Amino acid sequence: MPLDDRHVITRRRSLAVLGAGAAGLWAAGPGSAFARPADGDDYVADAAGACMLTPEQEEGPFYVDLEQVRQDIADGQVGVPLLLEITVVNSQTCKPLRSAAVDIWHCNASGVYSDISSEKTVGETYLRGVQITDRHGQVRFKTIFPGHYSGRTTHIHARIHVASQARAGKLTGGHVAHTGQMFPPEAVYAEVYKLSPYSAETAAIVSHAADRVWGQQHGYEQQMTIRTVGHRLQKGLIGSLTMAVDPAATPALIGATSGNGTGTSGGPPTGTPPTGTLRSGTLRRGTLRRGTLPTGGPPSSPTG
Repeated sequence: MPLDDRHVITRRRSLAVLGAGAAGLWAAGPGSAFARPADGDDYVADAAGACMLTPEQEEGPFYVDLEQVRQDIADGQVGVPLLLEITVVNSQTCKPLRSAAVDIWHCNASGVYSDISSEKTVGETYLRGVQITDRHGQVRFKTIFPGHYSGRTTHIHARIHVASQARAGKLTGGHVAHTGQMFPPEAVYAEVYKLSPYSAETAAIVSHAADRVWGQQHGYEQQMTIRTVGHRLQKGLIGSLTMAVDPAATPALIGATSGNGTGTSGGPPTGTPPTGTLRSGTLRRGTLRRGTLPTGGPPSSPTG
């Protein structure tokens, strides 16, 4: 898909400085560890270069407004450790967005979400949490690689809250400036799902091309960059992604929602629109160390 020059300021979105040699380890269970990427001027400059507005995507039916401010969201869930680093930039200024609240949630290795009655997990809070961006617009979460379930390709949900405050470990106030999703490359989850406990899941793995959010809601623009921590996947993965948001915007929810907002059956948001640059980008190529990933564009006839 060609880029529309009227809508693009820069295409530098992948953050290349994350690697297995980064300093500092966090324990994530017996025999595994997270590597903490180092802060640096090159990293921040690269993040600040990504200022195309990130597309809105559906909230999905499993959002819960727990809004717990915490970095480690694994809550004892078993799986491949994932250090997820997200950088948020202001789409109007191309500068890192400080003090934004990044709210994420995803399923466990068996494809089950916490605190959902239909999942029989009410009262559990695993794999949900909020972090506040630092002066570089960055947050880091310690979690596990998400599993999969029927009807959707592998993904992680995210909301960006602006003008919120963290009080006593809870997020209060402000407004939601972005709702979206993140997608690991297919070559990565194909390897992860060969491992236990992921391999016990019997639901069919949904490809990117067959996923409605990937194909119909510009999910192909939100593919994460993934790197390994060591020579074995069990040692953990590092995922990175940059999101550009208009902090003054309050986009309406689209597609499937949890009922906590006003969603539609698809199409563009109907709320206060962001101003400035609009996305009309190409597929960002993710990389997994020791392998080559597919680099094709968006599907021509998405289903799912």
